Amino acid sequence: MVAPIDRKINEFRTGDKFKIGSLEIEPIHVDHSVPGAYGFIIYTSEGAIAYTGDIRLHGTHPEMTQDFINKAKEVKPIALITEGTRIADEEKEESEQKVYQESSKTVSESNNLVFADFNFKDVDRLMTFYKIAKETGRKFVVKLNDAFFLKHLSQDKHLNVPNIDDEDIIIYLPKRGSGQYSDRDYKGNDKEFLDLHNTWTAEQIAARPDKVLCAIGFYSFTALIDMKLNSGARYIHSSSEPYNEEQKLSQERLDAWINHFGMQKFQSHCSGHARGSHLLEAVSEIGAKTLFPIHTEHPDAYRKISKDMIFVEESKKYNLS
Repeated sequence: MVAPIDRKINEFRTGDKFKIGSLEIEPIHVDHSVPGAYGFIIYTSEGAIAYTGDIRLHGTHPEMTQDFINKAKEVKPIALITEGTRIADEEKEESEQKVYQESSKTVSESNNLVFADFNFKDVDRLMTFYKIAKETGRKFVVKLNDAFFLKHLSQDKHLNVPNIDDEDIIIYLPKRGSGQYSDRDYKGNDKEFLDLHNTWTAEQIAARPDKVLCAIGFYSFTALIDMKLNSGARYIHSSSEPYNEEQKLSQERLDAWINHFGMQKFQSHCSGHARGSHLLEAVSEIGAKTLFPIHTEHPDAYRKISKDMIFVEESKKYNLS
């Protein structure tokens, strides 16, 4: 086992400022699909530079992103570095509330096992399905690996995430090694979960199909073999649709599992990235002298609102004086 590497971690929140060399940096929270997302104002001798980070305005905390927009506008930046993940995507109605409403209906109308597949680091989505589980009289089942996230995220009072000893949380214990749930099969930190009263095997979960909502996705679908699913179990895909060749191949494998076990598939998602119209409005409001679009395959879409735009090239130096 590789020994942990000692490293210095500097924490910050909105309202703080810190220095990197001669540059003063001001972090400002933004809304994204994972906690701890920030935009930054970088103060240089030539003027301020603003960087959006990953942002959205259709999520649960649009006011956080608006705080960044307001500050960026106030400092009159000489340059704005902006994301553009969905700048050219077709727009559709989306919100975390819509995910909640659709998924709550999917769960409440079933007396069979229900699986929710989402990015567990998306705290909004995590809490959406936790809430649905409680409201529909089900326990919320999390994978062993994800139990570590709960254990640590629950320590942040700003997130309001349940801990692993929550009465509505069940930890799924997968088979390892011998396939017999032997203590010897589990190594390292996994051992701390073995004797908890709320650690269940696949067989224990399958015995209560209408009493659990499982946060178990495609990459843990070997659990379905041990659960011996009855036809009609429900699978909620709560992530983005496949957009590249690798993801499309994964989608084909996912569909094969679903068809094999006779599962019903449902799609419900709210992106962590701003829609195109919101990005254009934000960039226009900030009004930077020069725009640098990044994290996008369609930087040209910003020409609608920017007269001075530079397409970033890897390893190239840019002079802002």
